[in-house]
Amino acid sequence: MLRAAPLLIFSALSLACDQLSALDSESGDSLAKRTRTQLVVGERLPNVPEATVVGAADAPISRASTGFRMLVECEDCPIVFKDEERNKSDRFMTPRLRKNLVQLSKLVSQTWPKVELRVTEAWDDRREHGAGSVHYEGRAADITTSDQDPTKLGTLAALAVKAGFDWVYYEDATHVHVSVKR
Repeated sequence: MLRAAPLLIFSALSLACDQLSALDSESGDSLAKRTRTQLVVGERLPNVPEATVVGAADAPISRASTGFRMLVECEDCPIVFKDEERNKSDRFMTPRLRKNLVQLSKLVSQTWPKVELRVTEAWDDRREHGAGSVHYEGRAADITTSDQDPTKLGTLAALAVKAGFDWVYYEDATHVHVSVKR
């Protein structure tokens, strides 16, 4: 009977692990996802379309719209902004996006001293993204690091998951796309 006990315990543990794996794959929020140290180019977490997770964009926000008053300016954020439009549009975003970017900025500085989070695009008032982009509502950001080192992007994407973004997409060799729910 003593020999059967280890086998019984092993069988029970195996069944429990199989059940956890099944739950992870159903929910798309696996324990492995939260402990990843890098993503690969083209990977997105969770692995479903962005609109499924954060919701589809309703209507683009313009500076003259009532929706613009709901955006916050990230003026005092410890983040480098590219500001290629020269109108500070990339500093405007939803409060939820701002909170997650500030959290990610802290993780970046802990991971790479002397390196800062860099936002290349957040709220898009020029409609440079595809139809229905949540950039038009200030709910998405394209990010990299201040040193623009492409070898850091996989880790940056994993840090974005840890920072709490609802959807993270290591889009290409130049940037990571992150977005949040309303």
